[in-house]
Amino acid sequence: MLVYWAMTMGLWSFLNPKRRREGEADPLNPMADAICANLRMLGLFVDCKGYGSGFREIRASTSASLITTPHAAEASGVALLLASGFDPPALVFEQINSTERGLGRQMVGAVIAGLAVRPGLLGRVKVNDLSPLQSDGRRWWQHIADAYPDLEWRITHDPDDTHWPATARTGAVADPGLTPDFIEKNQKLQSLARIFGHDPDCVTLSLEKKTFDYLGQRFTSEGEATPDGRVTIYYDPQMSDARLACCLAHELQHLRYFAVRHAFQAEPPEGPLRSRFARFTPELLAGQGGVSNYSNEHWDAWKGAGLPQLFSDELGEGGSEPINETIAEVAKALYNWGPDVRINPIWRELREEIDAAYKTLAGE
Repeated sequence: MLVYWAMTMGLWSFLNPKRRREGEADPLNPMADAICANLRMLGLFVDCKGYGSGFREIRASTSASLITTPHAAEASGVALLLASGFDPPALVFEQINSTERGLGRQMVGAVIAGLAVRPGLLGRVKVNDLSPLQSDGRRWWQHIADAYPDLEWRITHDPDDTHWPATARTGAVADPGLTPDFIEKNQKLQSLARIFGHDPDCVTLSLEKKTFDYLGQRFTSEGEATPDGRVTIYYDPQMSDARLACCLAHELQHLRYFAVRHAFQAEPPEGPLRSRFARFTPELLAGQGGVSNYSNEHWDAWKGAGLPQLFSDELGEGGSEPINETIAEVAKALYNWGPDVRINPIWRELREEIDAAYKTLAGE
């Protein structure tokens, strides 16, 4: 009997990101656990590795050496990738081999049964099928796909193809997948998150390409921070480690700003945070302007009836975020150039106050 696992999801708190490990975990975790358990019940040795939030690689084999090479004579095995970070999310069979009749189907069944712990999360299956044609003129994977019609199958057959058809054949953008460069950048991002004192499980390197319209032009986003406590960096093979670190410093500053803003807005007029930040008036901040071209663009784009106010809904009131973005640019400059960088003292002081308030709210 195949094993099905489930877990209860907890609530997110962006004031203490480590709580997410005990509550709102990566939804791939219980799925990966179920698949591994199912494969072990077939008598296989199993190994599972994570590459940040959204990617799990599983290898299983009758050999303790985890041999998963196709057509290997010494062992049966399977290698697969759970990729909720793909668009759309997908289960990718990377390699499979069986020296025992019927074991290949059993391994596939064990994997697909594990998907049931999160129905609909990975609805697409991608396979590059290099198996020979069967007696009926069809390949082995086509027969397997027929047994699971509820899944969307993407099967290719070209030895030079990836799991997505190549751009030249389809006109579509080829999926870079987990290339060595992607894996290296993802590991670097996780390491940087730890250096910055942030939970690496809350930081994602995404294969998605995010564009947005601003000031009448279309831009490609390098990163994004959201009030729920998550940071997404959009993968760019041209992004250096230094640029990756500066981007992360910028986005993590947004998270601290969001957390303090949430607490500030929840306070009564005489609350301690309102007293602490009272001196940073709209007139004072507007008089300073930005600290970079990017932050100055936000000041120039402001369309509110009055001056932007600290911890207000800047986007809703004026269509840009001059205060929020300027503080994030201060964090980026301090990381890039060090504490001795010449930067507006008012903005530096405000950033320090926000970080201090964040630490108090997070119980640090």
